[in-house]
This record gives sequence, C-alpha cells and structure tokens, in this order.
Amino acid sequence: MFDELFNNLKNNLKEFVTSKVEEAGKELEKRFGVPEAIEPFTLIRRFTTADSTVTQGGIAINGETWQIEAYNDGYNQQLVNISEPLRSVILFEVVEPDVQECVLACRFYARALNTEKSIRVCLGFARKGQWGTTTTYRASSLTQSGDFQLYETRAHYKKETDSCKIQITVQFESSGILLIRDIELLQAAVKPQPSN
Repeated sequence: MFDELFNNLKNNLKEFVTSKVEEAGKELEKRFGVPEAIEPFTLIRRFTTADSTVTQGGIAINGETWQIEAYNDGYNQQLVNISEPLRSVILFEVVEPDVQECVLACRFYARALNTEKSIRVCLGFARKGQWGTTTTYRASSLTQSGDFQLYETRAHYKKETDSCKIQITVQFESSGILLIRDIELLQAAVKPQPSN
C-alpha cells in the first residue's frame, strides 16, 4: 500500500516538474527566440568583396570570397578569458532598420577548413549604453566541410531607446580558416502572435 502510494506521488511529482520545465522553456523561447517571419524577406544589403570589412587583419580576398584565418599560438589563450573566442572578426556593420520590429536574416555561402572546433557566423546588435557597448547575437555554427554550403542566421530586432548597429561577425574557437561569400542581410515583418 505504501509502495503504491509512494509510486503515485513520485509519478505525479515527476509530471508536475516536467510540465513546469516545459512551461519555462516555452517562456524563454518567447522571450529570447526568433519569432516567425512573414516571408518573403526583402534585401537590405548585399556585401561584395568591394566592400571594406570592419576588421582588417587576417582577411584575404580570393576572387569573390573572403578568406578569414585564426591561429592559436598558445600565447593569446593565457591572456584572455577561456569563455572568449580565440578570434572575433567584425565583417560588417550597418545602421538599424527604420522599423519598430522585424526578423533579420543573414544568408551566406561558407566552408570551414583546418579547424578542430566549429566556427560561428553571428548576426547581432551592438548597443552603446551608459555601461558601455553590449552585443547580443544569434549564430550559425560551421564545422569543417569540403564544399560551400548555404547558411542562414536569423535574429529578432526590436527598436529600443539606445540605437544599435547590426553586426555580422565571425568567431573562432580554435585555429582555422573560413571561406565566406555572397553575404546578404535581409528583413521581414514579424508574424502576429495569436492571443491567449
């Protein structure tokens, strides 16, 4: 009798905890996730190798492709926090869109070479506030690949009191080479959320 009562209590508690975790996950997704877009996306900007990158060093142009490199000499890892990437490269910055809210997308073709860990291509917002500049971003992780592949990173933009710049960045966790081309920044309206 006590075993049956204990098992029922244990199962009910497990179901309760599971439902609360699912609710918290849905709330986090609502807050920090990217909402659905009303497609099609419209082109804001297409970047070509004629455009100057923000970060200059360690970037070569090979035809219509940027070649970005990072090397781990062991020295830099001692100086920076372990959670920081080995190398962070700001490719492009553009002013924020003239809308209250939208879904932004960065589409590009890329391939990663000679890397042990993934290379992240990030779409983010850099805001200058009273405590300095803060950057929030969404990222696509690329692993070593033989051919160019199409990638897309989406981010949810909302106008705030502090203006921002939209940044396309590359973050290396280990030594490696990223070949990237045909970078486009696009936007679409946010699909209205149904009322609860």
